[in-house]
Amino acid sequence: MRDDRPARGPGVVTGVLGPTGVGKTAVAVELARLTGTRIISCDSMQLYRGFPVLTNQPSPDEMMAAPHALVGCLDRAEACTAATYASYAHPLIDEDLAARGWALVVGGTGLYMRAALAPLDVAGDADPELRNRLEERAGVEGPEALHAELTRLDPAAAARIDARNLRRVMRALESISTTGRVWSGRDDLWSPSYRHPTVVVGLTMDRSELHRRIDERAGRIVQGAVEEVRRFRKEKGEEATEPGGPGIRSAIGYADICRYLEGGQTLEETVARVAAATRRYARRQLTWLRKVGDAVIIDVRDREP
Repeated sequence: MRDDRPARGPGVVTGVLGPTGVGKTAVAVELARLTGTRIISCDSMQLYRGFPVLTNQPSPDEMMAAPHALVGCLDRAEACTAATYASYAHPLIDEDLAARGWALVVGGTGLYMRAALAPLDVAGDADPELRNRLEERAGVEGPEALHAELTRLDPAAAARIDARNLRRVMRALESISTTGRVWSGRDDLWSPSYRHPTVVVGLTMDRSELHRRIDERAGRIVQGAVEEVRRFRKEKGEEATEPGGPGIRSAIGYADICRYLEGGQTLEETVARVAAATRRYARRQLTWLRKVGDAVIIDVRDREP
């Protein structure tokens, strides 16, 4: 019987990185077809089950076109760090290289991609008591208080982290507490020693077109995610599903949809706020991509996958 599968690859990991809305999934599906391997998702929110719309998980057609791993596999309240993600991704990468000679890691979470491709100097296991204290402070004093503390301890990190991104602020404070080093002083992010031969591809496009795509998609996401968030809050209770906690509660759009469900803003305002937050996130993703010195940058304007 003839084997129609693609020829075995040379033992190379391909990492595809880029901002939300640039078209990474379409490129990944075509690469998976050409190499005969699966897509290992590298998105910190697509890991969570029960929120395919809010986290913009691959469509059923895309999932049928190419096998995906690390999509919809974690409980919605489960905390996940770059180190935890790496522990999931490394065996999959090694398995795919052994089986097909290729491994394909695709997503927009830069730190997770970095952890998947090369050893990363990360803080030890999170201290639950420290995390609880920080969450309690954020609830009483507001996220701005934690960001002010980060500004005092590590001004460079505070300048790079949005005060509204409570998860990242807490992660930086936890790292400082557990390692005794400032988060911004780490020097291993941009000079990786890859675990395997690796090519990193960065996808970009004209900013105005990227923003147009993000704005267009925001309406569809909010419309579909309202029911996802409503169902989750009804199932778990409002106290256990307050925005800003671990898991899905840190996803872009979650807090705004909660505010809409509570009557605090209109649907149109919610869509506008989600679009604006997503544009800010895309800007941070592009900033990260520019720092990946060995990335092969491809402008995907007017190109088919």
